[in-house]
Amino acid sequence: MAKFSGILKESLTAVRSFKLRTFFSVIGIAFGIASLSIIVAAVEGAFKRAYEVVESFGPESILIFGGSQEQKGIRTRQKTLTIYDIDQLKKAFPEIKIIMPIVRVRTKVYYRGNVEETRLYGVDTNFEEAWSWYLLEGRMFTDQELKRKENLCIIGKYIKETLFKYEDPLGKSIILNRLPCKVIGVLSERGTTPTGRNLDNRVLMPYTTVMYKINHDPVYISSIRIRYYPEVDLNNVVKETKRFLTMRHHARKDDFFILSPTEILDFLVALTGTLILFLGFSSTISLSIGGFVLANLFLLSVSERRKEIGIRKALGAKKRDILVQFVTEAVMITSIGAVLGFILGFFGAKLLKKIVEFPVHFSLEGFLIALAVSFIVGVLSSLNPALKAANLNPIEAIRS
Repeated sequence: MAKFSGILKESLTAVRSFKLRTFFSVIGIAFGIASLSIIVAAVEGAFKRAYEVVESFGPESILIFGGSQEQKGIRTRQKTLTIYDIDQLKKAFPEIKIIMPIVRVRTKVYYRGNVEETRLYGVDTNFEEAWSWYLLEGRMFTDQELKRKENLCIIGKYIKETLFKYEDPLGKSIILNRLPCKVIGVLSERGTTPTGRNLDNRVLMPYTTVMYKINHDPVYISSIRIRYYPEVDLNNVVKETKRFLTMRHHARKDDFFILSPTEILDFLVALTGTLILFLGFSSTISLSIGGFVLANLFLLSVSERRKEIGIRKALGAKKRDILVQFVTEAVMITSIGAVLGFILGFFGAKLLKKIVEFPVHFSLEGFLIALAVSFIVGVLSSLNPALKAANLNPIEAIRS
């Protein structure tokens, strides 16, 4: 123990003495560890966000869009889903707990000279339960108001803040597609999607009002929201739903697209993978450069410290002691680099989150991974110089 304590003190003295070598080595390692820390934080954040998104979407839910996936790629949607599909699906699948038509319209909302581009969604009275998305204030429209196609709306939190500022929106009238609409509720905040779309920039109306008074189309709808009972086999019911709708629409190819939690997770994994690939490449280069700089500086250090090494060996130091000292010095330097890199990574991740709104999550595990990598880099980089130092002939070293 006393010997190890002595080696530790010698290593610390050497790290302090060779300040320029320590500085360049620490900087090289720090940049590599910073990139690695961001990768680990991004992976943890992405998976955390993925499960949050799936939870808010509904693990036992699906969303059926009109039009094929190819049409989605070119940003067009053919009208293929009808209001009659709702009744037929409900009859065919007893596993369905809630089924709701959605009519989507991009439009502008006006209030006393203020204007905001938004998404208008025609929904029914089951919206809160269908999406587990509840009202912050006000109320949902009733079944009777839905049947009467009343001009009522519920606004997202973003619309409330941009159009009404500090004014109470309840009871006020806004204009949507030249249609005056009375605000009866405000949705709770949902934030943004992984792709950066603001979920709070929306307005809800009875789907009957949107279909008859805005779209002037009593048949076609944009999408169908289905929530199943918790015990359902989601993958199996999705396959059955696809088969049922394809037969019902007499289509050779699917003229609709089903979004389920599986597709959401696949998309988020692909999105995360792109970032990880880029950061992983940059962190590998940074750590390789840091390790290369460290190895060369230690080789130089062996030449500069030949006399010191020779005297220590002449006084009884063993090869193992010299080897351990050089490796300990390297590990000390890389550990300092790891701490500095983790701090740089923390602030770099905050900047990344601000620029691209990508979720990051720092944890103790991430810091321990950074320390472990820095330890491995330190050992591997210093091993060759340490072996050269340990194998020096003490007499020749002192003469030099």
